[in-house]
Amino acid sequence: MMRGIPGSYSEDAALKAYPNCETISCSDFEEAFKAVELWLAHKVVIPIENTSGGSIHRNYDLLLRHRLHIVGEVQLATNLYLLALPGVRKEYLKRVLSHSQALDLSETFLNKLGVSRENVDDTAGAAMIVASNGLHDTGAIASIRAAEIYGLNVLAERIQ
Repeated sequence: MMRGIPGSYSEDAALKAYPNCETISCSDFEEAFKAVELWLAHKVVIPIENTSGGSIHRNYDLLLRHRLHIVGEVQLATNLYLLALPGVRKEYLKRVLSHSQALDLSETFLNKLGVSRENVDDTAGAAMIVASNGLHDTGAIASIRAAEIYGLNVLAERIQ
C-alpha cells in the first residue's frame, strides 16, 4: 500500500522495503491510512521526512489520528530526471510538470532551461500526463522508473 501511482517515489520505497509486495495506489495519504484501518491493506508506506523539504507534518498528524504504528524505516535517494516523449529534445520544451517540491528542487536547472512550471499531485502523475496526452512541448520531472513505465526518454538526470 502506498500513496501515489505506479512509478512514484512512494512506490519505490514500498518495493525497497517489501520487494515482493503488491502495491495499491491511493489518491492521498488519508486514503492510504484508511485502507490499513479497514484491512484493505496490511501496511502503508508514506514519507514522513525529506532531507530537502523537512518533516511532512501532515503525515505525523495522520499517524496520531489513525493510531497506526511505525514498524520500519526506508531511506530512499530520490534523484530527479527530466523526462519527455521519445524524439523530443529539451530545447523544444515550453513547460514542465511535476510535484511542487520536485519543481522547487530543480529550480536552478529549470531557470536555465527557460520553461514554465506546472504543479501536479505527484511526480509519476506528471510523467503519466505527458505520456497519455502525447504532449510534445511538455516535460515531466519524475523518477527513472516513471520513465520506464510511461515510455518516456530521459533528457537530463539528477537535476535537483
